Amino acid sequence: MDKSRVYVTGISMGGYGTYAAALDHPEKIAAILPLCGGINDSDTTRICTLRDIPILTYHGTADDQISIYETERIVNSLEECNGEIIFHRLTGKGHSIQYLYETEPWIYEWLLMHRKAITNE
Repeated sequence: MDKSRVYVTGISMGGYGTYAAALDHPEKIAAILPLCGGINDSDTTRICTLRDIPILTYHGTADDQISIYETERIVNSLEECNGEIIFHRLTGKGHSIQYLYETEPWIYEWLLMHRKAITNE
């Protein structure tokens, strides 16, 4: 197992879980790919914890289950603390954007570009 290549991804509540895992274990995660996720209000004070984790995220503007505002507030907060995030707004798309895992193979190439420096435990 290559501990320098730990990636987390998820959609909807899995997107929330992706952010939560990165907030709780930033030292272990090389990159994250949350789709239409967000963070709990109680975690907004910890958002800068993610600043050194590369993030690629997508959210549909017509999502009626998780507001795009959830992703926008993460993007805005990370920009304030110079975080690395790539945000794709999917105009007119709703909540079911899991097709990206099959139609956007470059996302896997993007993940594999990232490694985490591992210190001896």
